[in-house]
Amino acid sequence: MNDSTPSEPMPEDGEPTSFIETAKNWVKKHKILVGVVGAVGVAIVGVVVKNAMEQDVSEDAEDSEPVSDTETTGEPRQSPVPHLRKLAEGWNASEAKRAQYKEKTGDDLAPGTTWVDPLEDEDPGEAAA
Repeated sequence: MNDSTPSEPMPEDGEPTSFIETAKNWVKKHKILVGVVGAVGVAIVGVVVKNAMEQDVSEDAEDSEPVSDTETTGEPRQSPVPHLRKLAEGWNASEAKRAQYKEKTGDDLAPGTTWVDPLEDEDPGEAAA
């Protein structure tokens, strides 16, 4: 089927223009619009990247637990000071740890936590034996 209407605009010299020429002409006519759209796009990408980086940092600080020395060196980690440790969901401290915490602080141990006291805890090697 031969259509008498060309799909591309015909310049005055009668030669059809290429898509690239048409695009170049459009960009020349709309320089300001192209610049504004480009600037807005760059700004949006910058905001998204900044928010993603901030979210990753805050999630790392709040949710992740440090890798223990045991996992990296094969040696047990030695905690220098007594402290509470958050346990995995559904886990609770042993009766011995609850009693140890009550003796040291006078308070009851909160659910989902345990008491770590390196001075009173037995050597991990002994506990496994």
